[in-house]
Amino acid sequence: MLILGALILFAACAALAVAFGVVGASDKVVVARLAVTTPSRQRERESDSPDLVVENKRSGLTKLLASATAVRKIERNIMLAGRPPGWTLRRILVLKPVLGCVGLLILLAALSGGGGTLAWLVGIAATLACFFAPDAIISRRAQDRQLQIQHDLPDILDQVTISVEAGLSFEAAFARIGERRKGPLADEIVRTVQDMRLGMSRREAYQALADRTDVEDLSSFVKAVTQGEQYGVSISSIVRNQSEEMRMRRKTRAEATAQKVPVKILFPLITCIFPVLMIVVLAPAFINLANTLTNGDL
Repeated sequence: MLILGALILFAACAALAVAFGVVGASDKVVVARLAVTTPSRQRERESDSPDLVVENKRSGLTKLLASATAVRKIERNIMLAGRPPGWTLRRILVLKPVLGCVGLLILLAALSGGGGTLAWLVGIAATLACFFAPDAIISRRAQDRQLQIQHDLPDILDQVTISVEAGLSFEAAFARIGERRKGPLADEIVRTVQDMRLGMSRREAYQALADRTDVEDLSSFVKAVTQGEQYGVSISSIVRNQSEEMRMRRKTRAEATAQKVPVKILFPLITCIFPVLMIVVLAPAFINLANTLTNGDL
């Protein structure tokens, strides 16, 4: 059984090498050819299209590893996570079965030791955990990045308001804050400014910013700015009102999170603290009762 598991693991590693070597090289050649014949602005618009990403990257071995829906979900999480280095779609798709084989090897090792039902449960749990670990990691990174953007948005809007009232244009204030600050929101602001400099319209650049981050507060800010431009409303007043609204939302979310704490504490309190408390309180009484019955004092 262990030999079979080792062979499966070796085959999975070979598939990983093929995916990063042969398939990856062929895809790079195709992308390079398309880059020559496709205009730069069209490539910029199509780079974040989920359907196009799925069609371009579901080639070769990746078609056998996941469905189009799963690929689209993984690609979306990668985009929301800011496309971290090393976390490519192909790598995640190939890493999942490889880690699943590692979990299967753990299962075979547990069964070879003569384990029963517990060994089966541990092995199956290890296999599933290893298989879905890349999805969980990239999804968690995407959520953390969204929370960081949501937290930084009111402060950045305050700085934009000060810069606009000092005489800068909205785009210039946006660009300066994106260059001076650090964090995911600053990176997205820099990319948005670059999109507008490359010829993308202001509305399209702002909408792309909202789509890339998928943060509710940022999406509402983008809608307010675009609608304000249509009706000729002052940008400084829009940004100031949005900043105040974002701070109120952040305060409301903090209060809601604080109200959920007692409910979250209740389960570990019941399962961990109450049994120990009952043992500490009742154990001496049961011991005395047992000694009394044993000695026949009753």
